[in-house]
Amino acid sequence: MMPPTGEIIMKSIIAAACLCLAGLAVQPAAVAQRTEAGETGITVRSIRVLATDAEALAKFYAQAFGMSETRRPVESPTFTEIVLNSGSTPAIAKASTATPIVIATRGKDMPAGAMASLILSVPDMDAAIARATAAGAKLMRPVAKSGEGLSYAFLTDPDGNQIELLLRK
Repeated sequence: MMPPTGEIIMKSIIAAACLCLAGLAVQPAAVAQRTEAGETGITVRSIRVLATDAEALAKFYAQAFGMSETRRPVESPTFTEIVLNSGSTPAIAKASTATPIVIATRGKDMPAGAMASLILSVPDMDAAIARATAAGAKLMRPVAKSGEGLSYAFLTDPDGNQIELLLRK
């Protein structure tokens, strides 16, 4: 028979192990909840990071955080967008379900914060704009369409931060 102190320690170890296993059992559900759209259907599509040298900053994020380029939706002499996601290769990064970052050109004379840094996917553009403006946002630019089949609009939150709303049709 184990002494009372040893029995208490053993029961504590067993209880801790059960709690750890229980945590592992629910972990996939918790991860799934983070990646699914909430009750509004709105999800974080990407985070935009502005750079005066988009190429150099993309290399930094690749080296510092193990990210890889997945695509370049815009590339012109004056403006570039480089999409990066978690993954040591482009194929792994393209398959990642993590929220990507978009490195975008910021003009040398352009102040920080002059472009939307939070990009949200919305299931209903008009409803999202109505809800945001009712909560205090201001519509900066009306809804427009991109060549990629996206509708987009820009708002500012009550503190002046830009938000881009995207709707894929």
